[in-house]
Amino acid sequence: MKATALVIVAIHFVVVVLHSIAHQKLPVEATPAQLAFILPVIVLAPLVAAMVLVKFERAGMVLLTAAMLGSLVFGVCYHFIADTIDHVTHVAHREPLLWAQMFVVTSYLLAVSEAAGVAVGLFWMKSRSS
Repeated sequence: MKATALVIVAIHFVVVVLHSIAHQKLPVEATPAQLAFILPVIVLAPLVAAMVLVKFERAGMVLLTAAMLGSLVFGVCYHFIADTIDHVTHVAHREPLLWAQMFVVTSYLLAVSEAAGVAVGLFWMKSRSS
């Protein structure tokens, strides 16, 4: 379970980097308030959770689950629900098209990796409570 969580964090980080580059290339700028959430919760918390997980499994899994759940809710709201500048339908046809497509694909991959992080964390917690 620990190894799976670490792989999810690594994949999530790569996707976050690609998504951030797409944001810059388009440009689709995050507000200061959004950045105040994105940097600590979406970027840093999963990495910290992975480091903690190596030595303190319970604390790492709890942090990972919380970070990924917060990231998932934020990303789904901004990329798929709320009518924002970074909703996938507003970005999909922007120029440069390569980066618009990268933005859309990484939006979906973020949701998948974050859902996987939540699932692994919840599964781990359930297996420990039985």
